[in-house]
Amino acid sequence: MKLALKTLALALLVSSCLMLSATTVTVGNYDSGNCYPFMCNDSGTSSGVSIDYQQAYAASSFSGPITITSISWETWTGTPGDYVLGGSYDFYWGYSAVGLALGSSMASNYNGSATFLGTGIGGFNTGSTLTLSLGSGFTYNPGLGDLILEIVVSNQDNVPNGTGNGYNWADYTGAATVRSYCFGGSTTGCTGALPGALVTTFNGTPAIPEPGTLVMLGSGVLGLAGLLRRKINL
Repeated sequence: MKLALKTLALALLVSSCLMLSATTVTVGNYDSGNCYPFMCNDSGTSSGVSIDYQQAYAASSFSGPITITSISWETWTGTPGDYVLGGSYDFYWGYSAVGLALGSSMASNYNGSATFLGTGIGGFNTGSTLTLSLGSGFTYNPGLGDLILEIVVSNQDNVPNGTGNGYNWADYTGAATVRSYCFGGSTTGCTGALPGALVTTFNGTPAIPEPGTLVMLGSGVLGLAGLLRRKINL
């Protein structure tokens, strides 16, 4: 009986360690290239907001809740460059209220409000991969809806599409991810639910119970072991 109880405790320990292992989820097909929002600016100016870019990802692409600690985009192999234009990049995330049917009104696409993640500064070469590091990250639960990632770019270098800039890999099927965007700081020049969204890799760990919950579970098993031992000794 003691051996069986020890085996059970060991199985619980191994299970906990497996839940902590890193996981990677890539959403999108590698179809062709797209330069929005990092590598081209079609707003016509380098002052103010150049693009409000929003992308939705199907919840079915994720096997379960995940704490996302970094997000990556790969450089298209047919690109002439890999330069992220200078500018300020504000990142947000949230749950979609419209699934993948993103509308041209960015705020209306959210179920609730967006959560600010932080600001990045462009003006550098990425090499084969551009990665956004998120520190402690955020936890996304696919059971609550499709994921939205939004990038608002300000004071971006005025480099229009097709003038020697680079591209990221993009998915033109629209099956698992779509994009929507507005040029400038107004609602003019807005589009919704377009294919050509960036192939995106989410890096992190499966979301797990709080440490206190695991401790309580372990304590319960130990208590059960003691109770069974006392019954056997009677």
